[in-house]
Amino acid sequence: MPSIDTTPVPSNTPSYRRFSEQAGEGERRHATVLFADLAGFTAFAERSGEEAAYALMRHISLLLTNAVHEHGGIVTSFTGDGVMALFGIPVAFEDAPLQACRAALLIQQRLAAAAPDIEAKHGLRPQMRIGVNTGLVIVGQVQSGESTCVTALGDAVNLASRIQALCPPGGVLVSEAAYRLVQGMVESQPAGEHEIKGKADRQRVYQLNGIRREATRFDAALSRGLTTCVGRAREIELLERCFEQATNRMGVAELVGEAGIGKSRLIYEFRTRIADRRHFIVSGHCSPNGQQTPFLSFIEVVRGSFRIGAGEAES
Repeated sequence: MPSIDTTPVPSNTPSYRRFSEQAGEGERRHATVLFADLAGFTAFAERSGEEAAYALMRHISLLLTNAVHEHGGIVTSFTGDGVMALFGIPVAFEDAPLQACRAALLIQQRLAAAAPDIEAKHGLRPQMRIGVNTGLVIVGQVQSGESTCVTALGDAVNLASRIQALCPPGGVLVSEAAYRLVQGMVESQPAGEHEIKGKADRQRVYQLNGIRREATRFDAALSRGLTTCVGRAREIELLERCFEQATNRMGVAELVGEAGIGKSRLIYEFRTRIADRRHFIVSGHCSPNGQQTPFLSFIEVVRGSFRIGAGEAES
């Protein structure tokens, strides 16, 4: 496999600052937008006062920001009782929608774990509403007097905000556009079609429940159905020849190519060709999200070989 640097870039890096400096004219980018909003915040602020509301959000905002940064996103603005975050900006990466889903679930997980302490200290049990959408945005600098900030504008941003408003406290809703890009890699269920202000058609949304541990982008494509494989006869023939030679001696075949060129599809077609022959297959997978886990590929080989599912007891 090729070595591709897909390390997430947090907002305090030089590359982000350079991006901010170059974004004055506005740039059209494909990004995933996440809106998170604290349920019941207005009533809490009215009841407890501005100082208490500030102390509460100061406690929660660090949790939100850390979860976003851990999955390669940037927080572009705080909305008083929540945040707006972007994934795939300033550095584009192929699984931005999935990373946004991971961040959303991580926010809910960490907030639920911290909820008893926050409630004891501030008198409110925090619950977030989170909406996720993917689409084209205009990213650029917004200037007001001496103040300048980088933000994103466009229909994709507006829809993410509207979806967040539809979300029940403690939940995550994703748009149909975002869902199409993570389908097969997440656990979800339809959450109906809704009238949304500014949209001519009713919008279908999905409730996000979890991330499938072993799922890859190719697994998602496989669940939707594949088109006919063409133009890879020579490569498949070479792999079959290596397979035949491996009955007598060890062999190694290395596939190298740019992301998205069809390496996973080629392996799938090869495995289909040899399905009726005697062989034993082990497989593992690397992803940018797993870069903090040592020996992740080997761990997946063991899990797959012994059919160990996520969350199973040690015994």
